[in-house]
Amino acid sequence: MVKYSEIYWRDNFYEKWKDQLPSYDLIQQAREDIAPKLDRATVEPFYKTLVQLPQFQSKLRDYRGDSVIIGDREELTDEQFKLVYQCLEEFIPWRKGPFEIFGTHIDAEWRSNLKWDRVRSVLPDLKYKKICDVGCNNSYYMYRMLEHQPEFVLGIDPMMKYYFNYLLLQRFAAEPNIHFDMLGVEHMNLFEDFFDVVFFMGIIYHRRNPIQTLMDINTSMKRGGTLILEVSGIDGDEAYCLFPEDRYMKARGYWFLPTWKAMENMLKKTNFSEIEIFDKFPLDFHEQRKTDWSRWESLEDFLDPDDPTKTVEGYPAPHRIYIKAVKK
Repeated sequence: MVKYSEIYWRDNFYEKWKDQLPSYDLIQQAREDIAPKLDRATVEPFYKTLVQLPQFQSKLRDYRGDSVIIGDREELTDEQFKLVYQCLEEFIPWRKGPFEIFGTHIDAEWRSNLKWDRVRSVLPDLKYKKICDVGCNNSYYMYRMLEHQPEFVLGIDPMMKYYFNYLLLQRFAAEPNIHFDMLGVEHMNLFEDFFDVVFFMGIIYHRRNPIQTLMDINTSMKRGGTLILEVSGIDGDEAYCLFPEDRYMKARGYWFLPTWKAMENMLKKTNFSEIEIFDKFPLDFHEQRKTDWSRWESLEDFLDPDDPTKTVEGYPAPHRIYIKAVKK
């Protein structure tokens, strides 16, 4: 039996940066605490087919377009292709995308290329930079970053499904500059003054203490480093937040939804400057919807069918707010 706890633990890509990480030992302790979770029976659905796949670096790897493209169909036998397709199905729902894996088009719930196009217009120079994608999900944005030749891209996400999703993609992409860890945003303060750029997209409104979260992220960044923040919020030009009583869009994980001004003020209070709101708009069905690769409820099920400006609970429907900021 494959022990993924050992695979995870032995993949110590931080060793290269040990001299730049004062809390290196604490990072390793956090990873050691996480590792045993990978041997639980509940994660077997994510690796039962993965272990049967061939392993090689595909000759076709293209991250410049809307789809992350890995693999040419001709590189696989019919039996190998069936196994790869089965493995892709085992990771349904695919939340971020699109992907093109050995000719199979994965139309994810979120058209993440639209978000990346907005972000790309304000990116700092990523060449030779150290980058963190907080809440990286299935690694879509990490692969899109590779076009810009970063030195080191770390994606963190505590969801074990996304670790195995990363292993599947890297089985054939084998990109040496991207890495995945199951750390959470609460571990960011262990990376003191380390990252040049941090992407924090679609996460902060799920945090109970957004100020502490922003302080931890700030700690992880070099002075002059860039934060790209995307948040689900509400319309308005005054500094206030919506605090749902219970569920928002059928989910309990929304702790608050800020206006752009409230988010700007939070950033000012947590040692960020040069704050730029570079886009904001109501979320629509063009960007988030059900697909064959994400068959469960999506945005259309979360909004009032008679008034899409409201959620099913009667709250204002979400706006997406995009912000760029710099660590002082």
